Amino acid sequence: MKVKDEKASVWTLPNRLSIIRILFIPIIIILISTEYEELLFASCLLFIIAGITDGLDGYIARKMRMTTKLGLYLDPIADKLLVSSVLITLSYYRMIPLWVTILLVAREFLINGLRSFYAMEGITIYPSFAGKFKTTLQIIGIACMLFNSPLKKLDTLIHQTGLIVLYIALFFSIYSAIHYMSAIFKSVDVEKQR
Repeated sequence: MKVKDEKASVWTLPNRLSIIRILFIPIIIILISTEYEELLFASCLLFIIAGITDGLDGYIARKMRMTTKLGLYLDPIADKLLVSSVLITLSYYRMIPLWVTILLVAREFLINGLRSFYAMEGITIYPSFAGKFKTTLQIIGIACMLFNSPLKKLDTLIHQTGLIVLYIALFFSIYSAIHYMSAIFKSVDVEKQR
């Protein structure tokens, strides 16, 4: 993946989308914390829009050759902040089991911490398909948990579906963490042999 020259503007459309995603976080959290049904639905819509920008910024960056060094860091940070903060908030309001949130958020901190550390050493670990799929599942699962309908049976069905999707996301989270750890340690071994 080629990264634009440092002299190029960092305010590309993909970077702006990542920043918008970050700016949505406090609004989503406030809407959830009101516990009003109408505002919970509004938080669901905002979260879905933020989730769409997650896929859109990467697609635009690749297709329009707008990849920047800032974007390589900003995009995953925006994703992790969005998902982690909403998971923590939903656990606080007992909508998602705390243990699920702890495992998902801990994995994010572990993997991103290792990626950042090794990036300073010149070793780049790119996202895997399992990691991207995990993020997609998390976004779908969280959106289902935020969904609110006046029809109680529909609400329950969508919330149960969301929880199942989050459990599947947890599986892919652990699987992709193992994949990243092995890729990191293989890269370190190769660097040591040089």
